[in-house]
Amino acid sequence: MTGRIRPPAMVREHSPDRWRRGTCWLWCGRDDLPVQWLGTVEHGPLRVPLTACRECTHLLTERVHATAPASTSPPENA
Repeated sequence: MTGRIRPPAMVREHSPDRWRRGTCWLWCGRDDLPVQWLGTVEHGPLRVPLTACRECTHLLTERVHATAPASTSPPENA
């Protein structure tokens, strides 16, 4: 045993830097388009990957920036 923590298989399969064809689980719900893994949704004993298309990922980013207080935003030159 190396002591290294390995992410769950679901995370390894859906690496955040990889776009694959799938279903957008955010607002548009479209199928068979490039989606990116954003995380895992858990509901009771169920765990499924949360994936989103470019448009919905962009909308989510805009909402986060619009909602987050200025003190939590990264510096502009970061």
